[in-house]
Amino acid sequence: MSGPARWGPRRDWADLPAPLVAEAERRLGAVRGFEPRRGGFSYGVLGVLTLDGGRRVFVKPTPADADHAGDYRSEAVISAALPAEVPTPRLLFSCERDGWVLLCSEEAPGRVPHEPWRPAELAAALDLLTACAAPLTPAPVDGLPTVAERMAGRCELWHALATNGGAAGDGDRARAGAPGIGAAPEMGAWERAHLDRLAAVERTWTSLVTGDTLLHFDPRFDNIVIDAHGTARYVDWGRACVGPAWTDLVCLLLESDLGTPDPEEIFTAPARPGRRPRAGGRAAGGAGRLLDPYGRPPGPRARPAPPAATRTLPASHTELAPHPLGGGRRRARPGARRGLRRVRRWCGVAG
Repeated sequence: MSGPARWGPRRDWADLPAPLVAEAERRLGAVRGFEPRRGGFSYGVLGVLTLDGGRRVFVKPTPADADHAGDYRSEAVISAALPAEVPTPRLLFSCERDGWVLLCSEEAPGRVPHEPWRPAELAAALDLLTACAAPLTPAPVDGLPTVAERMAGRCELWHALATNGGAAGDGDRARAGAPGIGAAPEMGAWERAHLDRLAAVERTWTSLVTGDTLLHFDPRFDNIVIDAHGTARYVDWGRACVGPAWTDLVCLLLESDLGTPDPEEIFTAPARPGRRPRAGGRAAGGAGRLLDPYGRPPGPRARPAPPAATRTLPASHTELAPHPLGGGRRRARPGARRGLRRVRRWCGVAG
């Protein structure tokens, strides 16, 4: 069966092939209801099934030929291997039938945190990262990409900018139909004045991200669910990779709107997982990656920004909220802009 166009509309459970539905009901029992969810960055079907007796499970089928189907298959392998100590909904089963991949898991209780992060929610997320470090070291799954492999070609923007006088690869961008990076409002006077230093620090990042911890590697606020008791859980393990335990913390700090807390104080706190080097190299690479979508074609396996009409996120598995990105062209969230500013301090560049 051919999949829908990229970022096409979500489908209903009733639209799925009969063999796939039959396999799900064989494993789960009769399905009495389906509540669709519009959140996330994939298409296909996403929602909660209500079963005989009132039990509820979370399902996300997608066409087997979709460009993100590989992430679903990876998530199935990773989720099945996660130790019980890791706070995350348990995978119940996965299968492929009639051109579709289906993942079924427990329904995660709670809702996604607010942005800017509220103190209790940020504390819960940091506790989640700490709780995951020990049971996921060493990684319980073999053959996963490393952080450097996952990010190959996507943390080299400062070097490209410095090499091309602040217009990294404009010719290539023109051929790809993408605007030059010089048009990005986040490329400010400070970044232009310190491009050489940023590029030098950026070159060190791959040497810092070696380790044997299984990382979630996508700890955006909408991939964390916090229940009524203040316990945070990860959802969506499709981007997982292997590296040092502190990497997910850097990702969280760079990609989140923290509000007033000092990210450097959070990163260097003794209770945080892993032995942490100076954050400059990883922060420079990460901040370059945050700037990158404004002018560079997506790197390997990069996720394109979906149309505004599909860009929504779940407040929980049972509630919906508008996505803060808003409008048509992808814009930096406040947290991303803070990520570009905080790189000044983390990279040890004065000015």
